[in-house]
Amino acid sequence: MKKQPFLYSLIILCLSIVGCNNDDDKVIPPASVENQVPGDFTIQVSQITDNSALLEWTAAVDPDDDKVTYSVFLGDNEVQSNLETTEFLLEGLIAETNYNGKVVASDGNENESENTFTFITEGGEIINEEVSIAWQKSLGGTFDDEAYEIEQTSDGGYIIGGSSESTDGDVGGNKGGKDCWIIKLDSLGNIEWETNLGGSNNETIHGIQQTMDGGYIVGAFSTSSDGDVGGNNGMRDFWIVKLNASGNLVWETNLGGTSDDILESIQQTSDGGYVAVGFSLSGNGNVTGNNGKADAWIVRLDETGNLVWETNLGGPENDFMGSIDQTIDLGFIVAGYTTTENKRDLWIAKLDDTGNLDWQKTLGGSENEEAVSVEQTIDSGYIIGGYSTSVDGDVGENKGSADAWIIKLNVTGDLLWEKTLGGSGSDGVGEIKEVGGGYIAVGSTNSLDGDLTSNNGARDFWILRLDTFGNIIWQESLGGPGDDYGFSIQQTADNGYIVAGTWYTNIMGAGEGTTGDFNYWIIKLE
Repeated sequence: MKKQPFLYSLIILCLSIVGCNNDDDKVIPPASVENQVPGDFTIQVSQITDNSALLEWTAAVDPDDDKVTYSVFLGDNEVQSNLETTEFLLEGLIAETNYNGKVVASDGNENESENTFTFITEGGEIINEEVSIAWQKSLGGTFDDEAYEIEQTSDGGYIIGGSSESTDGDVGGNKGGKDCWIIKLDSLGNIEWETNLGGSNNETIHGIQQTMDGGYIVGAFSTSSDGDVGGNNGMRDFWIVKLNASGNLVWETNLGGTSDDILESIQQTSDGGYVAVGFSLSGNGNVTGNNGKADAWIVRLDETGNLVWETNLGGPENDFMGSIDQTIDLGFIVAGYTTTENKRDLWIAKLDDTGNLDWQKTLGGSENEEAVSVEQTIDSGYIIGGYSTSVDGDVGENKGSADAWIIKLNVTGDLLWEKTLGGSGSDGVGEIKEVGGGYIAVGSTNSLDGDLTSNNGARDFWILRLDTFGNIIWQESLGGPGDDYGFSIQQTADNGYIVAGTWYTNIMGAGEGTTGDFNYWIIKLE
């Protein structure tokens, strides 16, 4: 009996040993390891000029072998994202200016590392803080004559397109109603030739460009089916006209359906054909579909005006595209607005070379926004001009009523920065173009406060020279006591600017020309 406690103790000891051996055989999972940030890298700035600088950096090695991409910031503004290379050329800079920024490496898992850079651009031609009028011309007759587009030509002169109801003064004739009116000026603003095109009803030019052969392509809309107009599908049609270098008609074509189809912008493409954009309420004829009310309508023509393809974009309400630019990948960027429940949002769409949608973006706030002008920039992104009435959403501020709204996007349509400009009145941009060290824009304003420094009465031409982030370098308000609308601007070969629009008053000071109701107003700045 005395052996029994000992036996129990022995059994318990053996069980304890077996239990310990089983514990040793268990697999204990390793402690979780957090995904790590990309490694450090260095940045070198080289090839610095008066308007550009090359950034080069060593690769940021990721400890987890995640794919690393890079974003480049100049100041607080992101200028490029999702780079897979380790260099980037900063362009459009201002001479003798101190710049700083950073490059951010990301592993796609919200882990980032970054390094900073700073440099000063070389001396060069400093942007003049002031401009002056070299000459100005008022052109037209006793009725309404309105200029919508101007471009410098290869001989240093200018081609202008718009509409005219006059039959006197500078206008050689009228086919009936409103005609397309085209003027060729020399470098000093003297008329070399002018011609009016149209039929017995109304025609208006919204785009004109010198073509590769020295002639001109005209983008307009027409309600006629006689005179120079070969036909009409119903109401207003896209009307596209090819002229030779002397302004003589080579060919014309009208496109559309039984409802309104209105052309807003045209451009010659790199293959010698043409692309035009506007809006359409049709769903027949040349228009193969309609999504509801007005759609954006884009048409592609060959070099002799034959329709290659067409596409319409939009939703159940009114949608509009007013500007187009061919992109470096041979596709197209278009800009305008889309409507939802009677509210307009700025709308940008990227198409491939056959008209298929690559991507689209809407930007805006709780009120109305529209894009009027778009252009691809040298960094492959896009600059957009229009107007905004919001003070929320994508819109940073509002100066009062409608403001000019300038937007910079990267190549995939992401917002890099936006800027509202104006005063307590109504302000907007009609066209914006990239120039060295920033942008030049023209529009109209009736403000005399906020960003505005002067007003000549009612609405003025408003010319804005902006830096690379949309800040005002200089501005000019030009006009008289009536309403003056600036629609088109271009930097000229002598680094000045040519501006076109319409005005309702007599020119005071330098300049000459007839005046009636609205006249073409052409201004050369130096």
